[in-house]
Order: sequence, then C-alpha cells, then structure tokens
Amino acid sequence: MLQHRIKLIASSSLLTKILADFLFGLYLLNSLLNHATNLIQNRWQTYDCTMKFVNLIIILLLTFSCSNEKEIAEFEKVLGKENSETLTYLVNDFESDFLKRQYPNLETKKAYKQFLTELSKGQTEYWKKISERSREYLEKSNLRLEIYSVPDSIWIERDPEKLTLSFSDVPMLKIKRKYLMPDGTFGYSTSESSFNYREPINEDSIIESRKNWIDINYVGSYSRALNSISNKSDFLIDYLDIREAAGTIDPRLIADRMLETKVDLNDYFIKRLIITEIVY
Repeated sequence: MLQHRIKLIASSSLLTKILADFLFGLYLLNSLLNHATNLIQNRWQTYDCTMKFVNLIIILLLTFSCSNEKEIAEFEKVLGKENSETLTYLVNDFESDFLKRQYPNLETKKAYKQFLTELSKGQTEYWKKISERSREYLEKSNLRLEIYSVPDSIWIERDPEKLTLSFSDVPMLKIKRKYLMPDGTFGYSTSESSFNYREPINEDSIIESRKNWIDINYVGSYSRALNSISNKSDFLIDYLDIREAAGTIDPRLIADRMLETKVDLNDYFIKRLIITEIVY
C-alpha cells in the first residue's frame, strides 16, 4: 500500500513538472511571438518612414527638375534658338578643350572650381589659352552683339566742342559702340574718357589697346533672357543688380563671389555666366 502511494506521488510530481515545463514553454513562445511582432511592427514603421522620406525626396527632385527645365526653356526661348546653340557650343568647347588641357586630372566640376580659384587669386593669363577657333566662332555670331556692346570706331578727339562734357580736358578718347536691338537693328552709343599720354601721342597704339573694351548690351536678348529667370538663385539676383548698376564687372570679383556663395558649378546658368562674363 505504501509503495502504491509513493508511486502515485511520484507520478503526480512528474505530471506537475511536465505541466510546469509545458506552461513555461508556452510563456517563452508567447514572449518570442510578442517580441517578433513588435520587431516586425517597428521595422515596418521604420520602412514606412523611410519610404515616405524617399518619396518626399523623389517628389522634390522631380519638382526641381521640372522647374529647372522650365527655366531653361524660358531662357532659351528669349535668347533664341541660334544664339542658344552658339552659347551651348562655347560651354562644351570650354569644358572639352580648355579645362581638359589645363586640368587633365580633374573632373569637370572640380576643374571649374580650380579655374575660378586661380582667377580669384589674380591669375588672369588664361585668356591666352582659350581656343582661337571658339573666339572666331563667337566673333562671327549674332550672339556677341546680343551680349555685348562692342567698339565700332575709336578715335582721339581734340576739338572741345565735340566733347560731351564741356569741362573735359582735351584730347579725349572716344569710343562708338554698336549692339543689337530687340527689333534686330543696330543701336549705337558713344563714350569718352581721359587717358594717359605723352606727346607725341601714338594714336594707333592707344586705339589698338581699346579694341576689346566691350560694354553690356542691356537691351539684347541675353540680358532679357537672364532677367526672365532672375529669381533662380541669390547669386543671380545679386549679380544682376550689380551688373545693372555698375556695368561690366571684373572677372576676378565674379569668380571670388561664385566661390564665396558656393554656387552649383554643374548648373546650366552658372556655366553660361562663366562663359559670357569671365571667359570671353
């Protein structure tokens, strides 16, 4: 009888242990399932947040791209098809010829930055290395007279009655410039300035030295095209304000300002400003 009771007690203890192990197993399984559920939920939330962020970036990029393409289209519409193609040719030639020769180990964007850095420090001999082919191409194009007001005739005036300013000392250097008007006709303007000289005056030398004294064509299609996208960046807004008030700006100052404001050197408009306001 005693042995029978002992067996019953032992069996009961074994069942209790099995039941306890089973319940503990259920507890562990439940804990694991809860942890897995929370982990999945957290990862899903993280994934969801990540996808929302990615979608936002894509939307912003598409918006910027569409906006930029719209501004480019407006710029080229005002500038004109032929002039736009000429300007694009000059940009491409500058990159593939000058920048490649000067900075063969740099990618295009870094080459632009190096060029601007050297110019801002006063290294201005670059113009001698610009492609002669491109110079002639611009010289013969309509684009030149859309961007600039160029010397048409230069002379030294000795007659006080022919000077604009009655108090001017004679002789004075006079430059008659021409530029393209919006209707396609030529416009003309005349300026006069004093110059350093010693008698006898070497007129040919003085006149020759002023042949590249260009000014801005404020009514040309290039100025109008820039004004059509003038709100594109803070740099462009400031640049156009200074250009309007002061006229032509020293290329070294433009280069320094571009570096200071960290303009995007891959930008369509920045590249064209470098070509028109610095290179040529």
